[in-house]
Amino acid sequence: MLEEFGLGSLEIIKALSPFPGFGGTGRICGAVSGGLVSLGLYFGSDDLLNYNGNRAAIAATRVFLNRFEQALGSLQCRDIQTTLLGRYFDPSVNKDDAEAFTKAKGLEKCTIAAGVGARLAAEIIIESLEKDSFK
Repeated sequence: MLEEFGLGSLEIIKALSPFPGFGGTGRICGAVSGGLVSLGLYFGSDDLLNYNGNRAAIAATRVFLNRFEQALGSLQCRDIQTTLLGRYFDPSVNKDDAEAFTKAKGLEKCTIAAGVGARLAAEIIIESLEKDSFK
């Protein structure tokens, strides 16, 4: 999605690599983090004193978080995994959880959340272009 709007680089993708479930802790879903990075790149400002840019990014963030939670029931990886996979797996804890996560198609099913996050962030950006909102 970053490429579609001319935002970011592969360096940002690399920087986000520890974000899924906030480092595998079951906390904030990596798809939430990625969506927020996209919105920050689009609505934010290089000038930290640009309060209008910050306000626009925060307003877009609030819309995004509400929509994401409505779509997947939570912002937390632990809850989203339970919804998508039937339970929470922590592959970093033990080999059994890692194998069970793989058998439950965790990598494939967790991309659903990433797709939802990308779609919602893109919708918010498109809405802002159409309605000149947030900025």
